Amino acid sequence: MSLPDEKLPLASFVQEEMAEGLGENLSQLLDLLPPVVRLRLLAFMHLVEQPEAMKATLEVQPCGLLRLTLDTTVSPCRTHQH
Repeated sequence: MSLPDEKLPLASFVQEEMAEGLGENLSQLLDLLPPVVRLRLLAFMHLVEQPEAMKATLEVQPCGLLRLTLDTTVSPCRTHQH
């Protein structure tokens, strides 16, 4: 019989520290990105979080060019309008 998996206090602490550090680093990285890139990332995050609210169209051209177009019927709140 195997023992149930238990989270060790040290492992939990390390995971929390890593998650906090990752969040800080991502925040700094996002500040360096151009506004259009931030908008694209935001649209993709909405597609992942609320796929029913998004319409995604993927276009593949013979030359290998891919184009993902995201559209939503949800109006952004005033704080998220760009």
